[in-house]
Amino acid sequence: MTTTAPLLDVRGVTIQYKTAEQLVTATWKVGFQADRFDRLVLLGPSGCGKSTLLKAVGGYLSPAEGSISLDGRAIRGPGPDRMMVFQETDQLLPWKTVRQNVAFALTASGRASKNEGDEQAMAAIHTVKLEKFANAYPHTLSGGMKQRVAIARCLAMKPEIILMDEPFAALDALTRQQMQEELLELWSQSKFTMIFVTHSIEEAILLGNRIVLLSPHPGQVKEILDIDLDDPGNRFHGRFNELRDTIHRVLFRDVGDYVI
Repeated sequence: MTTTAPLLDVRGVTIQYKTAEQLVTATWKVGFQADRFDRLVLLGPSGCGKSTLLKAVGGYLSPAEGSISLDGRAIRGPGPDRMMVFQETDQLLPWKTVRQNVAFALTASGRASKNEGDEQAMAAIHTVKLEKFANAYPHTLSGGMKQRVAIARCLAMKPEIILMDEPFAALDALTRQQMQEELLELWSQSKFTMIFVTHSIEEAILLGNRIVLLSPHPGQVKEILDIDLDDPGNRFHGRFNELRDTIHRVLFRDVGDYVI
């Protein structure tokens, strides 16, 4: 019997950083894997190292202990095989149009000529349904539209994995729900691999096919859950409530009155 190696393999990762007073351990011996086309969610309370882990996968931080590999290759630094979408809605270049923002990474990395970059950028913009705004500047867009542009920029690069650091947290509740539904639809059409960071239990269940539950600081893996929903976007399904209750119990186990 043959088994397929995971796309992303995080093994025993401890991440530390120094402050003026002390050495802080952000995560402790964290391990998880992501297969190709997974929607893997890192879920836990504020300060548990979710974003820190994501930055380490992106190659922006080096573990003090353990290893991170992508498709069998050790991650030593940032690369175009990993693209990030951040929480902030001002991550676009304000002097470039939507089309130019999406094309910029393609041309700057040498992956495409200007004409090829424009063509591939328009295809990605079409995917996120922003064709009518291709020549608009970021200051004219809503927060949700800016995040759709950021996602289009990632898709245009065709990375191995897309890393999302609470990309909808700064949006109002209605826009956030719309973006969650659009991301699921986009994944069903384009089938990309993503690692998604959130501290919302509901968002984790909606968007993930697997959820890594992390303990409070320093972050350790408490449990990894498979999400077995036929319709992940159905917030009113009985199984959705069961999963939410299970996650709540696991996260709050031995945490006392800790608030997420």
